[in-house]
Amino acid sequence: MEVGEGITDYAVENTISSGEIDVVKSSFIFGGNASGKTNVIRAFQLLRQVVVHGTASELDLLPRDTFANESGDTSFKIHFSKNGNLYNYELNYDWDSIINECLTMNGNVIFKRNANEIAMPPLIKDLKESLRVNQPLLFFAQTNNVPEAKEAYEWFAQDILTPSLISNNLNTQQLFRPLHTNPELKEKVLYFLRSADFNIKDIKTEELTLPIPSDTDKSEKILLLHCEHEGPHRSSFIINYNAESIGTRIFLLLIMTILENQNNSKLFLIDEFDRSLHPKLVNILLRIFNEWNRTCTQLIATTHDTDILEAALRTDQIWFVDKSYDGVSTLDSAFDFNEQSIKDIKKNYEDGLYGADQIINDAMMKDILGISDHEEDAHYGETV
Repeated sequence: MEVGEGITDYAVENTISSGEIDVVKSSFIFGGNASGKTNVIRAFQLLRQVVVHGTASELDLLPRDTFANESGDTSFKIHFSKNGNLYNYELNYDWDSIINECLTMNGNVIFKRNANEIAMPPLIKDLKESLRVNQPLLFFAQTNNVPEAKEAYEWFAQDILTPSLISNNLNTQQLFRPLHTNPELKEKVLYFLRSADFNIKDIKTEELTLPIPSDTDKSEKILLLHCEHEGPHRSSFIINYNAESIGTRIFLLLIMTILENQNNSKLFLIDEFDRSLHPKLVNILLRIFNEWNRTCTQLIATTHDTDILEAALRTDQIWFVDKSYDGVSTLDSAFDFNEQSIKDIKKNYEDGLYGADQIINDAMMKDILGISDHEEDAHYGETV
């Protein structure tokens, strides 16, 4: 998500310098349903899973999600910065082995491997025989305290945040635990909710220890989350988190995650960024990630909301995913279409100029519904 050459709009508000490169603070990915937008986010999640968890034994299969190309290898190339250092990491693997892997920091090779040769970091050069064929060397090197590998590993483990807007009970337990353990954070969240016109006066958390249904000899801790609302005549009432509106749950989750990490550089990956949020709340979130963002935090989000294209954004912050007839998705920046001004992008996108659109065949739909052109003309404008 580097800046486009020659674009000067919102340079201070919407861009940051990260090492030797300049990047945009936020990027928004547009495309029709089933075009592959979500797969951009899932690709980050899959790579993170491989790096952070490694493998426990040679019997473990490496996680893959190649959809229609199940026989192909899985390959990643990613460039990121951590503590002022610029890293390049490449990984290529199949079901049961690493084919190629390479990590560089500031242009210097930290380690490199392929099927025939391994260049280990000097600190662990004598441990070459201990590296399994299905074990990422990045995971192995950080486990053995190679400094550069530890720093790169920490970026994958700690700096990639994917607050899911559709979470199960287990995810909710983990995501909202800081509200139970950090009173200062809870007060910040409540202050922000009040400023955004949510009539939530308090968030109450309760931790219970309950037996595990499948093994009653063991127990687990369950976090209950309730929101206390303002009622008439200074009264109040309690609503369980799961009973709150989708928009309230989404905004509470995002704000809590943002405030918890506001002093740290993070990468936020959010699928359906605008899901069930009022346009004014979307606008505030845009200002948080762009104009009010004083760290190297970056947002990559998918969206269908074309109103975002009227916000204070640059053309290099807008991306389109389009899928070919043979099911291959491509990701292109509006900057690649030589767009220098954001004001023209919304109309051009809605007109299908960039692809990445939902193509609706009205004639086919009318045919299956048994509606003739004559019937449509006769009922045009009537309420049916």
